[in-house]
Amino acid sequence: METRFLIEIPKEFAAIAGTPDPGTRIFRAEGSHEQMKVWFDALCEHVGSALSPGGAAVYSGTSRPGVLKRLKAGKMTAFCFHIVGKKKTLFGGGKTLKKLPLCYIPAAECRAWGQELEERAARIEENKERKLAPEDQARKQMENSQATCTIF
Repeated sequence: METRFLIEIPKEFAAIAGTPDPGTRIFRAEGSHEQMKVWFDALCEHVGSALSPGGAAVYSGTSRPGVLKRLKAGKMTAFCFHIVGKKKTLFGGGKTLKKLPLCYIPAAECRAWGQELEERAARIEENKERKLAPEDQARKQMENSQATCTIF
């Protein structure tokens, strides 16, 4: 399926968006909690609303593995921020921060992908209808009309 809509990354945000993973549109940046706040505010200002990968799956009507596959194929944009640094634990020890990144996918791309999928499903259904023999079409129409009738 072709991708008709990928957001344009504004020049103002490109400087702090991070570097893209090779062959993808996954941009990664890293820094402290304070740097993350600046990065996130810039993301919201320049890119608009964004969703987590799980939210993107729900919004587009797909699954998380589907979202991840599309990201890895370079057909969707993601902005990730890794919080790095050291933090003191409750008992005075040190803890290195660099676990999972915060990851956001533009809602506009999720919306466009969902529309592409709906259009594709409609085309497939239309092609199925065309391939049915006339007697099968009549039977299907009869089944559909019976399914919508309610007997009181």
